[in-house]
Amino acid sequence: MSGFKIRYLTIAGSSIFLQSKKMKLFKWFFIILISIPIVLAIFFYARNKAIGPTGWAKDNTEEALRGKMKDPNSMTIRSSFVIQKTTPDGDNEIFVCGIVDGKNSFGAYTGGSRFASRSVASKLGTFDTYDVEMEDVSNTEEAHKVNMLSPFESVYWNSYCVDSKHPPIHIEG
Repeated sequence: MSGFKIRYLTIAGSSIFLQSKKMKLFKWFFIILISIPIVLAIFFYARNKAIGPTGWAKDNTEEALRGKMKDPNSMTIRSSFVIQKTTPDGDNEIFVCGIVDGKNSFGAYTGGSRFASRSVASKLGTFDTYDVEMEDVSNTEEAHKVNMLSPFESVYWNSYCVDSKHPPIHIEG
């Protein structure tokens, strides 16, 4: 054991082990190395328990939306709401809907577009986010010119984002 000197001090007939400075440093390094991951694991476990499936759905939706943006760091969710429904199987469907905005290739904000996501918290305890879709604004404008709903409106918005507070989109024509 080069570099580690073990020293004993005898006082009144009893031996006291004196640690070298290197040994003390090693002990503190080991304690920190073990304690930081444990503290982080406890923090993330507690956070996940606290936010629950609705929070998980929001987190997954935000992460997926960032992946669809030209400038992910500029992404802002301007408004959003959550709708929960129970399936016939007893699973909890969680829909997150709203308006997301971000910068385009020129560095200017686009004005926002709608998004809709669908997550499922099963009665067996599993959770997954299946769909996160953003509206193609130009596609919606073209569909409205011919008095039709856009594919986003008919497939996602009117299916996921409708409840007593949020009516479906209709085209008056």
